[in-house]
Amino acid sequence: MGSETKTEETVELETREAKRQLVARSAVRAVPFNIINAVLLSILFIGIVDPVAHIGWFVLICGGAFLRLGSMWRARRADRVPTTQELTAYMIMSACVGTGWGLTPFLLPADAPGIITQAVSLVIAGMAAGACMTSASERSVVLAYTAPALGLWALSIGLNGSWQAALVVVLLIGFFLAMNALTTTYAGSLNDAVRANSELRETRKETESQAAAMARLAEQNDGAARRAEEQARANAAVLANMSHELRTPLNGMLGMTQLLQESGLSPDQTRLALRAKESAETLTSLLSDVLDVARIEAGRFDLELGDVTAQSLAEATERAYQNEARERQLAFEVQVCGDADRALRADESRIKQLTRVLVSNALRFTPAGGVTVTYSSRSFDEDRASLRVEVRDTGTGVPESTRAHLFDAMASQRMDSNIREAGTGLGLHLVKRLAQLMDGEVGYEPSDVGEGSIFWFELRLKASQKCDKYADGEQMTLDARRLRILVVEENAARHSVLLGYLNSFNCEVTGVSAGHEMLEALNTAAYDAVVMGLSLTDVEPDVASGDVRSLPSTAAMTPIVRLDPTLDEALSPGSMETLVRAPVTAESLLTALRSALESDPAAVSNLRRIA
Repeated sequence: MGSETKTEETVELETREAKRQLVARSAVRAVPFNIINAVLLSILFIGIVDPVAHIGWFVLICGGAFLRLGSMWRARRADRVPTTQELTAYMIMSACVGTGWGLTPFLLPADAPGIITQAVSLVIAGMAAGACMTSASERSVVLAYTAPALGLWALSIGLNGSWQAALVVVLLIGFFLAMNALTTTYAGSLNDAVRANSELRETRKETESQAAAMARLAEQNDGAARRAEEQARANAAVLANMSHELRTPLNGMLGMTQLLQESGLSPDQTRLALRAKESAETLTSLLSDVLDVARIEAGRFDLELGDVTAQSLAEATERAYQNEARERQLAFEVQVCGDADRALRADESRIKQLTRVLVSNALRFTPAGGVTVTYSSRSFDEDRASLRVEVRDTGTGVPESTRAHLFDAMASQRMDSNIREAGTGLGLHLVKRLAQLMDGEVGYEPSDVGEGSIFWFELRLKASQKCDKYADGEQMTLDARRLRILVVEENAARHSVLLGYLNSFNCEVTGVSAGHEMLEALNTAAYDAVVMGLSLTDVEPDVASGDVRSLPSTAAMTPIVRLDPTLDEALSPGSMETLVRAPVTAESLLTALRSALESDPAAVSNLRRIA
């Protein structure tokens, strides 16, 4: 509320100053007209008007005109706003000049030629109209000039005493009122224009200030993100080292427990040794999950790519868990649907790890009934396909209040008591992170038939081809690096918005405003993508996009995301560039970047919201 009042006061002040400046500028033009008309009438008055009265009248008009100009001369010369004292002086001199013109008819004798009387009438009316036009922004100045000029003129006519004279006086009064009304209308339009210009200037200042503030905030966020990223990596490295240190004594415990089991223990001792072995195995599995999460956070996580099929994964799952299900007296079924024999490029061990977490949880929380695992493979085109794994159980289900935090790490304070007692939720968090790294997502749904739960994950994978660029067993390292994005936008506000969005997407942003600057940047450094705005200083965005494709280097293959205000849909992927509708939102820009970078899984995996 306070800022709005301050802005209103600023606009009022600027409007008042602009009106005064208009009066100061018009003063220079008004003086010559007064003097020229006074000189012309003086020539006509020779031999007709009394010389003493003639000289006094001429001095009054010309002297008042010069003093009128002098009151505004300093302000006009310094190109500044006239002060209140200067404006008051100008108004007094205007009244003197107007009085001089109003006294003109009193100089003429009764037998003055008609042509001179007509000339005097024409000059007085013209000068009054001119004063209305040149000083319309300050109504007080207009009244100071026209009221004595027209009033004294009407008085001189009224002294005639005839009914024709009375009618002319009425006409003069109507003329005065009409000019006053026109002046008010003109002044109102002028004031509105000045006010609109002042408000536009204030709005531009606010916009520039906000843009600068957003740029500073983006820089601060960028620095904070860097520090947070470095701290996270340091913490993850410490955690990874701790996990390795703990594995050594755990391996010793497992080995000693196995030796104890083979040393001829009594049944009670055998049972205790078995419990110790199970606890050590559980702790080993937990440490393995901790190590994987730490490696992901530290940016040192590798995927071993190879050919896998939904059918082979299903068979491996059935072999791995049917005995455990039988021991728990639960039914266990593995189903396959879709293009089950389609070979996909993926890390088979990691997919099995995802499945292991979900199936183990399902068996653990299902007291009776059974567990069903469904593998579904669906092809998008020749190069892309999806693999969906659903684990359905007949257990007690998950309370609605807990579902929103199922995949959060260490969210035990938000968990149901039964689930909290069973573990920390680290396994489900690992499922989520692994799925994201493989360009996938995870989710939970309540069972559609009675009690139970459905946990699922779906991965978008590259289809296997004979000429695939990845060889079996090749490592694809997903470094937790910041993507390098080049932003091309002339408008400061839009540039700041794009900068803020991209910094929150884990990106390092370089900004330019012209097409030639963009080409120079692409020729001197490698960028993961170019985000092109709506306006460039030297070329249209669509032409600039073509210029990138014409570069004689690998920079010509840089993915381009271009804003388009005419786009009907939110996103329009293409082979040359990805179009996104403007004004752009954070979600649509993130989706557009993922679409443009879909051929680079490592880049997509690092494109994520960090703020």
